Amino acid sequence: MHAFVPVRNGLASKLEEVERRIIARLVADTAELLGTRIDEEPGAAPADEDELLAALDFDPADDVVTAAPTDAALARLLPPMSQDEDLAAELRTLTEDSVRAGKVERLATVWRELSAAGESVTVREGTEGQWLSALTDVRLVLAARLGIDDEADAERVYQRAQSRTGGQQSEDDVDDAMATMYAALTWWQESLLQAMTRRGRGRGR
Repeated sequence: MHAFVPVRNGLASKLEEVERRIIARLVADTAELLGTRIDEEPGAAPADEDELLAALDFDPADDVVTAAPTDAALARLLPPMSQDEDLAAELRTLTEDSVRAGKVERLATVWRELSAAGESVTVREGTEGQWLSALTDVRLVLAARLGIDDEADAERVYQRAQSRTGGQQSEDDVDDAMATMYAALTWWQESLLQAMTRRGRGRGR
């Protein structure tokens, strides 16, 4: 996985095939968690990838729209819009369908690019916001599965990911893999923001 760099008409990052496949699956499964299938013809994944994704417990939500989601990951994707329970329920009824649809549309934009053939993925000019939002949603799901609630939890996960990269193994390889993916996606998203900033500075000269 390489950092994003400015290219003609956008920003690009080189990825290994296995990295593209795993991230695409995570993006598609986040959309499915929101109730929509975007990978109509998903490719077969190796057993270790299936084990990782199964541990994330992606299941389309069956919560009624007026109720707050019971799934921890979905609750992070669709948080209440008010601390007042009655008002939150009313707002959820009025807006949740459109919020879900918007998130799925952004995730689909990212999934299509990740699923295309090639050695790199390109964030087309004008779609940067869609990418940032979609990657944030995927990271929210991973954070929920990893029990990240604050900065201390996040630091614990980063340290776990670094230990795995350094060759140290724990008794829970699946959680190690999720920690690695969370750390990698966080770094990748930050590299996208940095590339956007560099491109903006270049245009301002």
